[in-house]
Amino acid sequence: LSVSRDDGIQALGLDGNKRTILISGGSRGARSINEAMLEVHKHFAKRENVQLLHVTGQNEYNGIVGRLKQMGIDADSSGNIIIKPYLYNMPYALAATDLAVFRAGAIGLAELTVRGIPSILVPYPYAAENHQEFNARVMERHGAAVVIRDSDLNSKLLIETIETMLGHPDKLQQMAQASQAMG
Repeated sequence: LSVSRDDGIQALGLDGNKRTILISGGSRGARSINEAMLEVHKHFAKRENVQLLHVTGQNEYNGIVGRLKQMGIDADSSGNIIIKPYLYNMPYALAATDLAVFRAGAIGLAELTVRGIPSILVPYPYAAENHQEFNARVMERHGAAVVIRDSDLNSKLLIETIETMLGHPDKLQQMAQASQAMG
C-alpha cells in the first residue's frame, strides 16, 4: 500500500497519461486468458489512451509473443503493450492499474481489493469445489467486478467488456470504491 501510482508508473516504464489494464492469470499464467488476449492486443494496439500490462506466466510467454508477431504486433514498438512472463514487483503494477483482468484466487482478489481495483474476473474452472467462481460472484454482487466464466471467455467478449468499462468512467470509479470497501 505504500507504493503510489506514480511509483508504479515509473518503476514499470508506463505512461501516466494512459489508463493501465493489468492482465494476469496468476504466477503460472492462464492459457484461456492469454489466448483471448491475442485479439485484445490487436484491438488496443497503438491506442493512445490505454496501455496493456500482460503477465503471461513463464510457460506461455514465448508462445504469446511469437503469435502476436505473426499477427503483425510487436509489443516492443507498439507504445502501449507490455508483455512479461512474470512480475516480481506486483505491488508496483497494482499501484498503476486502473482495471484488471484476473483469475479469482484468494491472493489475487486480496491484492485487487486492498488497492481498490475494478476487475474482470475469469475464475479457474477446475479449482477445488469451484471456489474461484464463488469468490468472483461475491465480488460481482458487491459491484467490484464483472465475471466471465472461463467457458464463455473469448476475445470478442473480453474486448466488449473492457470497452464498456473504460467507456463509463463513473461506473469504473464506483467499482473501484466497491472493491476497496471489500479490502
